[in-house]
Amino acid sequence: MYRIIGEIGPFTVYSYGLMVAIGFLLSTVLILRDSSRFNLSRDDVFDCLIAVLAGGIVGGRLLFVFINYQYYLENPLKVFALYEGGLAMQGALAGAVLSGAIVALIKGMPFWRTSDLIAPYAALGQAVGRIGCFLNGCCYGTVIENGIGVTFPGESVMRVPIQVYSTLFLVLIFITLISLREKRPFDGALFAIYLVLYSFFRFFSDYFRGDELVAFGGGLTLSQVISVFTFASGVIIFLTLAALKGLDETRKG
Repeated sequence: MYRIIGEIGPFTVYSYGLMVAIGFLLSTVLILRDSSRFNLSRDDVFDCLIAVLAGGIVGGRLLFVFINYQYYLENPLKVFALYEGGLAMQGALAGAVLSGAIVALIKGMPFWRTSDLIAPYAALGQAVGRIGCFLNGCCYGTVIENGIGVTFPGESVMRVPIQVYSTLFLVLIFITLISLREKRPFDGALFAIYLVLYSFFRFFSDYFRGDELVAFGGGLTLSQVISVFTFASGVIIFLTLAALKGLDETRKG
């Protein structure tokens, strides 16, 4: 665990914040590079990405604070200590999609096509960000006695390296979406597949989380319940867009 990478003058460089920043910058560069492939204005895409970043940070932080409300009630100023970590991915996703949709609407950008451009690189950026979770020691796994595990400083137990597994699965999602990009049947397909794949993994990965997750009911965590709705949303979006595509082709035929 390396929470602090180093210091530059009076500034402390935290591993979590650094990896999140690297993930976003890497994704931004690649998205802007490929914007012409989707017949989208690079300037419009850049404006959309700024909104996605802002919305993602706000949404991710709000959900994380809600999940850990007892701690933040006792330490209210810590709400703004983003450098210490603390972004709930599902809240970030909701905030990013909402803010991106608003900017796309204002600028007259095709939302589904824009979402297909962003989706693969969103997964890649998440993968890099999860490395920050591992270095920061947050979002840690359950205790295990044997198998592949990691022992964090100050602990004597071995834990499932769930952050590493998350990174690997997100890279797999990225590769899958990139491989389907040229063959996508309609705009929005990649985004829908991203929602389905990520929510599927997130649902089952919670069973291997060792940090305190908010219990919702029926033995499920809050994030698992959100994953169910996200998975269903992805399926509904895919089937709806596929049906609309079929109707459009029927009219033209």
